[in-house]
Amino acid sequence: MLNTNYREASVKYTTVLPRECLDGLKDLTDKKIIPSVSQGIRLAVEDFVAIQKRRAYELSMREAAADEAFIKRTVDTQNDFAVVDAEGEETW
Repeated sequence: MLNTNYREASVKYTTVLPRECLDGLKDLTDKKIIPSVSQGIRLAVEDFVAIQKRRAYELSMREAAADEAFIKRTVDTQNDFAVVDAEGEETW
């Protein structure tokens, strides 16, 4: 998600890009698809970070699913709250 207050939370950082990437960003700017090369880079980095975070989360969930101790704790917790989660069976 694009941070609309990016100027308040931004840090200037210098990097090296392949010429073809920079040319592509300039072309997108010329065609008014993106307002600036900087915003194109910012959007690409935001998307990349979001994708990598999602992949890391999915990996941790796959590891958790294979962890017998984690599954046991999850089932135990689920059973502990089964009575509380039951709707409308009895009034308190």
